[in-house]
Amino acid sequence: GLSIHAGQVIVADGTPEAAARLERVLTNDPGMGVLRHVDAGYERAVLHARATKVQIPIWPAETG
Repeated sequence: GLSIHAGQVIVADGTPEAAARLERVLTNDPGMGVLRHVDAGYERAVLHARATKVQIPIWPAETG
């Protein structure tokens, strides 16, 4: 299939600022993939999101 990505580029230069940027990108970009798969109804994604406590804003509080 085709890949959809943000084309994010981060320079890891060892500074605290770069570390914070890396953490955000490497958490949020894959997290959006999980969210898309949860929204599509893939059971494996739902189980993973629940097991790792990924916050899915489209879930009602009682099902997330």
